[in-house]
Amino acid sequence: MKKVMVILAFLLFSQILLAQISGSTKPGRLIPKKEEPKKEIVTPPTEKIETGPQITIMDPVLPPTNEIKHKESALTVRGKAFDAAGIKLITVNGNEAILLQDNLFFSNVQLKSGMNVLVVKATNLKDVSSEIQFNVITDLDETGPQITIIEPQVQRGIKVVRKTELTNIRGIATDPAGVLEVYVNNQKAKLSVNNEFNVSLFLHVGDNPVIIKAVDNKFNSTIDTFYITRKLEDVITAGRYIALVIGINSYDGYWRPLRNAMNDAEGVASILRSDYHFDEVISLLDEEATRRNIIQKFEWLAENTTKDDNVLIFYAGHGQFNKALNRGYWVPVDAKTNSVADYISNNDVKTFVSGIPAKHTLLITDACFAGDIFRGSRTESIKFDPNDMEKYYREVYRKQSRLALTSGGVEEVSDAGRDDHSIFTYYLIKALRENDKKYFDAGQLFNEFRVAVTNNSEQTPMLQVIRDANDEGGQFIFIKRDED
Repeated sequence: MKKVMVILAFLLFSQILLAQISGSTKPGRLIPKKEEPKKEIVTPPTEKIETGPQITIMDPVLPPTNEIKHKESALTVRGKAFDAAGIKLITVNGNEAILLQDNLFFSNVQLKSGMNVLVVKATNLKDVSSEIQFNVITDLDETGPQITIIEPQVQRGIKVVRKTELTNIRGIATDPAGVLEVYVNNQKAKLSVNNEFNVSLFLHVGDNPVIIKAVDNKFNSTIDTFYITRKLEDVITAGRYIALVIGINSYDGYWRPLRNAMNDAEGVASILRSDYHFDEVISLLDEEATRRNIIQKFEWLAENTTKDDNVLIFYAGHGQFNKALNRGYWVPVDAKTNSVADYISNNDVKTFVSGIPAKHTLLITDACFAGDIFRGSRTESIKFDPNDMEKYYREVYRKQSRLALTSGGVEEVSDAGRDDHSIFTYYLIKALRENDKKYFDAGQLFNEFRVAVTNNSEQTPMLQVIRDANDEGGQFIFIKRDED
């Protein structure tokens, strides 16, 4: 063993000596081989993933399936959100919830019948969000009460007609959830124990819509509508309507021809026939409008009308005023001279009007000096309440009337105007044509067009009672025809 150790030592010494001789190391001492330093491997830090707020739903209590059933049309969602960064916003189905202290929140949600998906979303102050989703199944009562009309008996598509101004609406409303209230034309009805309702309604002239609304205890509503119609016969018992229309253009001799008088008469006759209830419209035009024929028609009216009838007389032609006699006149077509022997005096016209037994007579005169027909102080007329026009129409129709509507006073009036009519008759026809009311009395007609005539001419229309002609304060009422 010693021999081996000696041999190994000798070999090591020989190797060192040989290295120094060859110059591979610096002389003087032996340096052990230097090792290369190891490179340190640096692992980059892993990126931290931000998470949104933690959401807890407190109400409704959610089962593991995240699906609940609900019987009402609204649900309040309550809960709490937590995030170390703080809560910025909470929404439920996109609608901002109310955020309370300690990050408690609530939101009211309207539900539809069937499946409702609710999404609760919370966002923290770093705009990082999280959400919870759950389902709400509802079987809602969305049907309003059933309405049954007991009185009047209503058939679909048929209007109910009543003869009185008051009518009774009676019916019953039923609903499994119970009936909360019933309204008839916005008037709350009284409900009996079995939900029967009863309301009295005031009926205006014409069509009266009846709107019945019933509301159940879940605030579902049902509306039923029908119409009750009051026609002419239900308001006033009217006799016949007869018109005598006179228009003269073709004067000769002393009297110059007129351009528009015959057109005026024809225009008035046409609108009375087409737009208003007139049983007979008699016309005397140009050569027919002689003194004899006019007086005979007055006599015919006196003999063939009754106390229930209504008479309208329209005259368009020359008028004359005799200063010596202080009297105004109509000039018939056959008047050739300036003698009153050929005329018809306003006093005679008043006498004929007095002799006509009709309930209402309205004289409309588009002629010079027509205002002479009045000859007296103004008389009082019946006042009306615009909120109760039916009462007014009944009152003025009940009382006899003798009225005159003239194109001017004791003055000359113009034959010129618009659309081949005098200015007076143009606006008279216009007012009759544009009227959209069922009833239109002479006073309303006058007020409708008098300003237009005054503002567009040098004449002032007049409407007054014909004194000493049996007037009792009533009114001639135009009755509009029903549209087909």
